[in-house]
Formats: sequence, C-alpha cells, structure tokens
Amino acid sequence: MDKYKIKVKTRKNVLSLVAAATLLIYVGLIFYQGGLPDLPSFIKGFHTGAFIGVEVAIAFFLVRYIKASNNEAELKKQYIEENDERSVMILQSAGTLSAAIILIGLGIASVIAGFFNPLIFYTLLTCLLFVLIVFFALWMYYARKI
Repeated sequence: MDKYKIKVKTRKNVLSLVAAATLLIYVGLIFYQGGLPDLPSFIKGFHTGAFIGVEVAIAFFLVRYIKASNNEAELKKQYIEENDERSVMILQSAGTLSAAIILIGLGIASVIAGFFNPLIFYTLLTCLLFVLIVFFALWMYYARKI
C-alpha cells in the first residue's frame, strides 16, 4: 500500500503541474490575443470550454486523490477499484477495439475526402499517421516491457 501512496502523491503533483501549466498557457494566450489572428467566436468558445473542461477534470481528480491520501479506507477502496482484473480487462478490450475502429474510420474518411477536398484529405491522413505512430510506438514499448 505504501507503493500506491507514492503513486497517488505523484499523480497529485503531476495534476497540479498540468493545471498550473494549462492556466499559464491559457492566460498567456489571452494576453497575447492581439498578436494572434482574429478567430471566429465558435473557436474562441471552444477554447474557453476546453480550458474549463480540463481544469474541472483536473480538480475532480485532485480532490479524489487528496481525499484518498488523507483516509486509509478510501485509499484502499481506490486501490482495489484501479486493480480490479475485470475493470482492467474491460478497459483493455475497449481500448483495442476503439483503436481499430479509429484507424479504419480515418482510413475510409481519408479516401472519401480525397475525392472532394485536398485540405481535409491531408488533415485526415495526418491524423491517421499520428494514430498509427502512437499505436506502434506503444506496441513496441509494451512488447519490451511485458
């Protein structure tokens, strides 16, 4: 359980750092907005919503980890939740299937978009290549680790 306490403490520190970095980047971009191209209001709203969403999600997990680190029973409950074999298997199965669906979907969408708009075609192709690179990099990593 001591190893898990260290893991939770590390998570709290990383989340705090990500929250601070996200806040600094967002505030910096707001102040530098005069030097940036004028964006449609939809994109500005998306930026604000994404920032708020990230900060709320980080706050949720920070509260959860702080609460667990101060209560031994809560920490044990959280440890059991994270290491439940059924949950891990469900997550792995969902991840594998979703990666396959994303790759096939991006491939089909790239081909279809190529008939209509080159910009959308290259964008989808770049997304497809990025997902493939991440997939094979993680595959090689876990092939060596496990």
